[in-house]
Amino acid sequence: MSGGDGTREDVQRRVDELGWWYHHFELPSGVWTGTGEPPAYDPIERWQLIEPHLPADLEGKSVLDVGGNSGYFSLRMKQRGAGRCVMVEPVTLFVDQAGFVFEQFGVDVELVHEDVHVYCLTTDERFDYVLFLGLFYHLKYAVLVLDRLAEMTKELMFFNSHVEGPPQASTKRGDLEREDLQSAAFPRMSFIEGAYRGDLSNWWVPNFEALEPLARSAGLRILDRPHPEMVVAEPERYFGTARYGELVFPRYGKAEGGPVFPGEQHDFVESVRKA
Repeated sequence: MSGGDGTREDVQRRVDELGWWYHHFELPSGVWTGTGEPPAYDPIERWQLIEPHLPADLEGKSVLDVGGNSGYFSLRMKQRGAGRCVMVEPVTLFVDQAGFVFEQFGVDVELVHEDVHVYCLTTDERFDYVLFLGLFYHLKYAVLVLDRLAEMTKELMFFNSHVEGPPQASTKRGDLEREDLQSAAFPRMSFIEGAYRGDLSNWWVPNFEALEPLARSAGLRILDRPHPEMVVAEPERYFGTARYGELVFPRYGKAEGGPVFPGEQHDFVESVRKA
């Protein structure tokens, strides 16, 4: 479906006026967004990691796309039949680009021009599908946002982040000693005070081993890792809100009636599983 107006020349002129594009893809007129020169990229490669995990028809399903840039992934979810789709993007340029893209394709996406921290901490909405793509490492309070998005996910989250370093041998889990933290295979994140690869917008860079523990600690269960930088996850059956209606933080064990301390955690989990 195409809702774009104007000649190809008009569309090209508008694309040029909207500045530099991070997502490089084709509009209905045949015009491509931007030049595609790095660090811009063709988002279809990332979409091909997501698509196999989606039903053929998303009719009636809600979608949240945080840090959606020029809207490519929101667009693809709408084209797959999604109902309500909300895209949160703090950068004015990208909001303008996304609005233009949605107009060209004739799709209805709610654009929220707001900081993602603020949005996640001030809404109690929940969504069937959450797209958390290429944003984590740009957030100063990244783990807080991940925790909140996990609570907001009803069915699946697609969590993508830049990672540094190759996969290592499995690291020790459970009770750790100081020397365990020195292992190259230990999950860790590097804090970036200044620029990273010439970019001042980065705050944290996790290693390969950190991505899955980060998701698990937020109350998500890993279903697949189709790429070193992406995990597909669902809300854990006995944590989170999707299946049991309680707001439960897996690390802190909070439930209605007060905190669950380590010695009580097993009994609490078993009781919820049987509910």
